[in-house]
Amino acid sequence: MKPSQSALPIATMATLFNSPNAATVSSFLLVWIVGMVAMMFPAMIPVISIYARLGSNEGGKTGIRLALPSIVFLAGYLSLYALLGIGLFVAVSAIFRLGALAPWLSQFSLIGVALALFFAGVWQLSPLKEKSLAKCVSPIGFFLTHSKKGPVGALRMGAEHGAYCVGCCWLYMLVMLAVAAMSLFSMVFLSGLIIVEKVFVGGKRWFKWFSAGSFFLLATLALVFPASLAIGL
Repeated sequence: MKPSQSALPIATMATLFNSPNAATVSSFLLVWIVGMVAMMFPAMIPVISIYARLGSNEGGKTGIRLALPSIVFLAGYLSLYALLGIGLFVAVSAIFRLGALAPWLSQFSLIGVALALFFAGVWQLSPLKEKSLAKCVSPIGFFLTHSKKGPVGALRMGAEHGAYCVGCCWLYMLVMLAVAAMSLFSMVFLSGLIIVEKVFVGGKRWFKWFSAGSFFLLATLALVFPASLAIGL
């Protein structure tokens, strides 16, 4: 099947990745971080709330002094997603450059999309995913084992929690970028999966297999009915 038949939105981003410079990288990171906030923030609300309450229990802090640790914590958290965004930008740019040097590789674009979806499903069932998720779904447990003092401590705690969340959900983000080009529908769909997983069901076996099965199904659709995948995500 020719790439033009797939109608995948990622094709519209070719110019961005084919000519990387400071402006395009900055634009991508801005859109990327906003997208991550849109997807992840609902699941982050309990974590930020607990951290803010822990800070308020120290006493003697008001106004900006009370809010600052939570802001620094959130900055550390988002820094991990910025690093992930830079890594993905470099990887996708390399893929587009390789495609420009060897145009015949474009015939395998749908296979690449299917592989991304397939590995997202495999990751849902992996022990590393389960370990990272356990840290994300237990904010109290995280703060008990990672508590640090001061602004630097808040930044490190946010980065450490972000690392667990990236470990838990990085393939969600890869799917959003590679398959859906960060469309609004994909953000809603994947954000819904993340919220259900992290807030309501945790590492329940049935949900792991449901989410993995959904990605396996989408991988099949990418190869057999690519137009339906473009519409669906």
